[in-house]
Amino acid sequence: MVGLAIDGLISGLDTSTLIEALLTSVRAPATRIEARRDATTTKLQAIQALNASVLGVRVAGGALSTSGTFRATEATSSNTEIVQATTTEGAAAGTFEVSVQQLARAMQVSSDPNNVFTDADEALGLQGTIRVNNVNITVRDTDTLRDFAARVTNAHAGVSADVIEVRQGQFRLSIRALETGAEGFTLSDVSTNNLLEALRLGADSSSDVVANPEGSHAYGREFSASILEMGQLLNLESNVPNGTIQISNGSGTINVNVDLATQSLEDIELAINNAASAAGSSIAANVENLGAGRYRLDVNSGDGGPVSFTDDGNVLETLGLVETAFLQVDQEGLDSQFRVNGIDVVRTSNTISDVIEGVTFNLISDANPTTTAIVSITSTNEGALEAVQGFINAYNNTKSFIRQVASFDPETQAAGILLGDSSILSVDRELSGVLFRTLSTLPSQLLDNLNGGIGVASGSIQIADRSGATATIDLSGAETVQDVIDRINRNRDVDVEASINSAGTGLVLRDSSGGFGNLTVSEVGGGTNAADLGILGTAQGSALQGTAVAEAEFVSVVQMGIEVNVDGTLSLDTAAFQEFLDENPGAAEAFFTQKGGFADLLSAATDRLTDAETGLLSTQATSLEDMIENFNDSIERIEERVTREEERLRRQFANLEQALAQLQEQSSYIESMFAQLTANSRGN
Repeated sequence: MVGLAIDGLISGLDTSTLIEALLTSVRAPATRIEARRDATTTKLQAIQALNASVLGVRVAGGALSTSGTFRATEATSSNTEIVQATTTEGAAAGTFEVSVQQLARAMQVSSDPNNVFTDADEALGLQGTIRVNNVNITVRDTDTLRDFAARVTNAHAGVSADVIEVRQGQFRLSIRALETGAEGFTLSDVSTNNLLEALRLGADSSSDVVANPEGSHAYGREFSASILEMGQLLNLESNVPNGTIQISNGSGTINVNVDLATQSLEDIELAINNAASAAGSSIAANVENLGAGRYRLDVNSGDGGPVSFTDDGNVLETLGLVETAFLQVDQEGLDSQFRVNGIDVVRTSNTISDVIEGVTFNLISDANPTTTAIVSITSTNEGALEAVQGFINAYNNTKSFIRQVASFDPETQAAGILLGDSSILSVDRELSGVLFRTLSTLPSQLLDNLNGGIGVASGSIQIADRSGATATIDLSGAETVQDVIDRINRNRDVDVEASINSAGTGLVLRDSSGGFGNLTVSEVGGGTNAADLGILGTAQGSALQGTAVAEAEFVSVVQMGIEVNVDGTLSLDTAAFQEFLDENPGAAEAFFTQKGGFADLLSAATDRLTDAETGLLSTQATSLEDMIENFNDSIERIEERVTREEERLRRQFANLEQALAQLQEQSSYIESMFAQLTANSRGN
């Protein structure tokens, strides 16, 4: 309604009802269009739901496209208390005897159990820097024991630190490696303050031990440069270690002044060698270039015996030549040690996936190092069964939806919203076209199995297309017929495409260069590749038909136990499918996964239906959306006309009321005049 209207006060007419009645005919086209719009909206919703259902088929088909689906294996252990195992794609069937001599463990140290902290939240009053696994951790004098533990944990240095209340009011600091392995972690003072000693983790510097002794050599830790000052290289801001270190061999000791704030590795090497030369000592230093930007200091006793050190100001500890002797080692870092089929294996972890391809061993216990567990890797069809059943379920869901929206009930005379719609026929045609295809398994066959098992020689072939262009195709390393096809088709020097011939027994090459010469395939370097592949020779036309190199083998879903029911849905004969997989694993895998195989065809078919730009269902949905938008535009225009007509009618009825009011006023005036005249005439 437009504006405020009061029905005929003068005329007594129900003007609102009259106006609505008059507007009904004006609004009638909009009502008809609304009905068409609502029907179109319902159809759009059905098309969109059908599109989603077909996409479900595509997704389910995707699980059939990977070889891992058909090469699945499972692992079982005869003693899961010793070792467990899992498999991934690439695992081959086999049996392995596994025994565990030692589990990998994470290194853990803690503060002195005989000298505990009595307050974990009191400032320690310590200041300086420690280095954990090449990560600096700065300690402030206001830090508490808990603050320090948090700094260590949050430094992401491969360790975690905790404050443990061993008894009420008694606290110890614990530091543990996040990863297992014999390397554990390095923890050293890299400032002049002995923080590790103050934190009750390490003994005094006189107890430091040579970190990496090897015969007459002692090696420092690795650094990323040899000519930068050590303080700058290690990002040490203050209290950079310096002092006089002592290096000893069987003949004596030399003293060397070292200042890490101003000296590089090469400077320290020179200082040690100068001091040794001045003292007539055989001790020598050398900066080793380990490659990849890694350097370390090597100190050699020179007399064949071990070399020893006395640290001063944590110089040697910073260089990694000596390491702190921990007061309490709760757990040494250990590598796992186990045997697989009698072969000793060492790893840093208890979860090992790089010993047998595709097999992951999980070591559980080393309590019985002489006990052997038998780990069996066997093929399983579960993954293939699940993938095929998933496809069948998705396909049946689509068929069920089609019956729902495209059916006709003769009793109620009710028709589905998409009955007779071309989209239903298109979906049926596309999916059925894939379902009933028979496919050659030749692309997946190994080259070694061709020609009755004689195989194909390794090497190259040369192709000359009809335009005169030539290309040398390297086929060394190719394993399957599909590998050969791919290498030919990826070449851009000639316009030639390879595929399987219609008989499924060999290759066919097709020339699209547009030239008028011959299509020729020849050997390279006296090889026999082209001949072994059946494509050696010349064709005067645009196609070179290869000779047979394998027996024809075609497979369909029906052969695998996938049955088509009367209503068009699918069902799986599990026993028949299992039998086919057991007897023809390569053929089943090839049917589904090879280029141009079932999964590829299904993907292409569903793309023709659902592709956002070109898919039939997508374009139909877009067309329906455009129709709905046009309907709404038409309805809006009609409603605008109705509004204008209502305004006109209300003005007209208002004018009518005004005219009637004037007439009524005139009538009253005339009546009063007659009454006055009558009264005057009686008075005379």
